[in-house]
Amino acid sequence: MKQKQKNEETYYNVADDLRTYPSAWCYCVIGGRNTGKTYGGLTHFLNEKKPVTYAKRTNEDVDVICAGNSLGQKAGSAEVDFSPYKSINRDRGTNIKGYKIRTGLGGFYETRDGEASGPPVSYLVSLNAVNKVKGFDLSDSEALIFDEFKPQPWEKISRSEGEQLLELHKTISRDRVLRGRPELKLILFANAVNVWDPTSDVLEITDVIAEMYVKGRETYYDERRGIFIRILKTSREMMAAEEGTKMYQALHDTRWGRMAFGNEFGYNDFTHVKKVALKGYRGRCTLVVKGKPWYLYVNEDGAYYCCKSRHGLGQTYDLEVETQQKAFYLDVVIDVLNAAIDGNAWFETYGMYDLFINYKRRFKV
Repeated sequence: MKQKQKNEETYYNVADDLRTYPSAWCYCVIGGRNTGKTYGGLTHFLNEKKPVTYAKRTNEDVDVICAGNSLGQKAGSAEVDFSPYKSINRDRGTNIKGYKIRTGLGGFYETRDGEASGPPVSYLVSLNAVNKVKGFDLSDSEALIFDEFKPQPWEKISRSEGEQLLELHKTISRDRVLRGRPELKLILFANAVNVWDPTSDVLEITDVIAEMYVKGRETYYDERRGIFIRILKTSREMMAAEEGTKMYQALHDTRWGRMAFGNEFGYNDFTHVKKVALKGYRGRCTLVVKGKPWYLYVNEDGAYYCCKSRHGLGQTYDLEVETQQKAFYLDVVIDVLNAAIDGNAWFETYGMYDLFINYKRRFKV
């Protein structure tokens, strides 16, 4: 751990948040590229000699991490290693490799003479294989780590990805609780790519993350819900190193550069998100999203505003009902999108804006 010891303050240490917020069950850590989020998470539990379940998005992700290694076979001779333990091995002198067990399932083992040795250091699963996990006992895992939970713009993702993750957590945690052990910790790591993602959506923290970003807030803890969120800042030392590169000089003020170098949600537009006085507006309709009502207003100039301020006018659309999803799109969404194009649509929260702008991504209409 030479580099870590030299620059300890540069890197994120998940142990600090676990210790400061021990009653949380979910820890969401966003941003801070190259600040060692995954490294710190895996190292902490390795130091504690406690296995975790490390989750990735697809079966292909598991195949890449295992790089052709399978239990009962010699490890690949090419020494290609895409495992998240690679840098840990380099710093600690360990030789932990990923081994595939079956499609979408694997484990990380200390490797001796080209073969897995001893019990698994950690488990490896893909969200695609959630149903297969039901046949395995992973209850000795102290945490479920989902890495890169905010997908890159080019990735194809399932709209039910958040539900898959929570189902996996529930499966592992239920076995732990039945055996009298503490509830499983869910740890989410990602760079600042897009405010909305399926996991944030199912946890209903999208608007919290957006507000934290806009206000420059680094931490948030909902004690009632047991959810902790941290937006990491890249250290001055690391930023200084990056600012000296030609790539930074060429791209730092582009949309991609704001995301990659500036730790900004560079792919999100916040210009339509603001609070608007309701004077001159009348109730247009009510939409129910995840059981919670939002209210849409319109004024005589055709400008729309969506917010949580209640009115009792207009039709109610429950977006949990498929037929009403389609009706709401035809009756309302198209009009609001046209108004937004003309600069005449406003939204109290980013989640409201995203629902209208990306309606077809969220619902089958």
